[in-house]
Amino acid sequence: MKRTALILDTNVLWNLDLCRRLSARIAAGDLQVYIPMLVHAERIRQIAEQYGSSFAIDVVRQFIADARFELLPLAVGHAEAVADVWLQLKEAGLDEKYWQLHRFDIVLCAVARASGYTLVTEEKGSHFALAPARMSAAELEAYLGSTQD
Repeated sequence: MKRTALILDTNVLWNLDLCRRLSARIAAGDLQVYIPMLVHAERIRQIAEQYGSSFAIDVVRQFIADARFELLPLAVGHAEAVADVWLQLKEAGLDEKYWQLHRFDIVLCAVARASGYTLVTEEKGSHFALAPARMSAAELEAYLGSTQD
């Protein structure tokens, strides 16, 4: 089986059962799972807001390590892809307000585009058409079920 590479959006990381299944598939050598730095930052912010003074960043780091997910730094190619994706969206008639509302997800789409990895997210919007491949958590669950040995 070809080793599939996935980029996870923050909303997928809340599905702990799915993350455990992904981790098992990584250990089996079937998948590579990446967490872009922006997603990592958003996840840290969400958990810090949820747990307040009892928040410990080491717990977030350990979750990533235990799951065998890889942090994906932003690179020059990603930045250039963001600019390209935004220009395409502007040509399609979307304005600055659209950018303001969806800029985080637009960056994720651009990272997926530049890397060629499949973006897993529950979000919707015109910008997702510019990612090379995209699936929801339910589609990922179905994929994992269909590719089990």
